[in-house]
Amino acid sequence: MTKRDGFAEGLERRARRAIFWHALLRWESAVVIALSLVISAFLGLLGLVGLFPMGWTFAALGIGFLIEAVIFVSSITDEEENARVVAALLRDQYKPRQLQSLKLRGQLDKALEYQGLIARTVRLTRKGVLQDRLARATMSVGDWIEAIYRLASRLDAYERNQVIKQDLRSVPMAIENFKKRLSDEDDLTVQATLRNTIADKQRQWEHLSHLQNTMEKAEYQLESTLAALGTVYAQLQTIDLRGAEKGHADRLREEIDEQVSQLQDLSQAMDEVYQAR
Repeated sequence: MTKRDGFAEGLERRARRAIFWHALLRWESAVVIALSLVISAFLGLLGLVGLFPMGWTFAALGIGFLIEAVIFVSSITDEEENARVVAALLRDQYKPRQLQSLKLRGQLDKALEYQGLIARTVRLTRKGVLQDRLARATMSVGDWIEAIYRLASRLDAYERNQVIKQDLRSVPMAIENFKKRLSDEDDLTVQATLRNTIADKQRQWEHLSHLQNTMEKAEYQLESTLAALGTVYAQLQTIDLRGAEKGHADRLREEIDEQVSQLQDLSQAMDEVYQAR
């Protein structure tokens, strides 16, 4: 079993479990169960004193059980409700609210929404060759979401880094000040020290500029990958069996894999820039 297969199967198992417990514990079920127990207990007391047949107690429990079964089945088969449950499961896994940037939080939320919609579309596709092809094509969407989360987390940390913000403002000013002092300095020893200081500051500025450019690229890439996720979802709405047989599903998987690879490469570049700073 590959890592992707394991991730997809693990998510599917957790989604089924979450949907089951949501259907069982939703507030409508709690109300029905509580009313059934109260009414049954009340009828049971009346039956003990001979004011009501005891059979009504079991009838009330049976009716309550039937109503609860209807609620449970309708909840299990409600695809829109299930999609919301899965989205909540994903949000609990990736915790978008941990991101302080409202923009990044919204982007991660949107990515998770697309993942839920893509999974729902594949699940609702008629069973057979088409569903199998689409399931394989979208298998790496989970890796895609993980890469988006890593990218958003790094961007959020960068935006919150006050030291880097201060350095971006102060280092260019410091370079200019040292250059001005060098032009006014007559002592050769001090001139040599100033030149070394300017060189160090310029290297620092080069790394800071590289870091800033990489983060700007990451912001644009994040916007681009969200658009690509939306495109994949739109393609799934129109794909047909004939298209899938002609390689449409394979091209779809290639597009997804390419997006994942781009995000992973960018995340690695971001880490390298941070380490070199």
